[in-house]
Amino acid sequence: MSEGREREREKERGMLEELVAGGAEGLVLLQDSVSCEGHTLLKSFVAASARRLFIHDGFRDPLGWTGARGGLTVGDFSAPQLVLRFSQAAQGPATLVLDSLSWLLLRLPFPSVCQVLAQLPKKANTAGVRIRTLVALLHGDLHPPEQLKALHSLARVVVTLKQGDGSPRVAVTLHRKRRNKVVQKKEYFTVLSGFALKHLGEPSPAAVSGEEVIQKDDASAVADPTANLTFNLRLSEAERRAKESVPLPYQFSEEKKSSLLQGPTGQGKIYYEPDAADDIDDEDPDDDLDV
Repeated sequence: MSEGREREREKERGMLEELVAGGAEGLVLLQDSVSCEGHTLLKSFVAASARRLFIHDGFRDPLGWTGARGGLTVGDFSAPQLVLRFSQAAQGPATLVLDSLSWLLLRLPFPSVCQVLAQLPKKANTAGVRIRTLVALLHGDLHPPEQLKALHSLARVVVTLKQGDGSPRVAVTLHRKRRNKVVQKKEYFTVLSGFALKHLGEPSPAAVSGEEVIQKDDASAVADPTANLTFNLRLSEAERRAKESVPLPYQFSEEKKSSLLQGPTGQGKIYYEPDAADDIDDEDPDDDLDV
């Protein structure tokens, strides 16, 4: 299939639909937040791979306190242990779904989790098990930016979920394909009953280009806090000159400057610096008194 025809097909179905249908290999991160959940999208991946579905329960006894057989504990999250589980059940290419990766990151050292994600496909392949896709739900607002950046570098696909202006949700997908080709797409979607994914279109080219410019500017500069205000915080050139010409209240007169620079004379002096609001009348000095 030609590259142009492939792009047209992706546009008709949507990149997200292609990924759910099995159009990606390697680690697929679904990054959601408290404002836009990604659990239903994760179930769309599960539903698409449900023909050969084996569930390892890691919630009933996650710390191994009860000693229940067949459970998956936090200590079992290692490449050898996971490969052992898969070799007993998987037949043919497997899709591994982690619900959720954040739960593991909050209980295990971050470097060890990254090592498992990087080593698992190779270890499984050595044992005769092919893990084609590893889909992991990541709650982005639970982890610091440096950890998110490290996880993104491990992933082949990163889907960042956002809440749109209306009811449809927004998926910003970054797909690192072979031969160092990177494709980024923003699209609207919804999840129907039965966890079927429905593509709802893409933003207009003008909106997409505008967003890319904003993201580029944000990466190299800090946002202007004075933008989009209802009042003006900046001075014109004439206003600036007028402001600079106003004497400051702590500036001394020439007489006081000269006296301070002279040596002590043994006599005290009183200096009075009138304020701008003072109303001095030599004829009636008590005119401001109400008597």
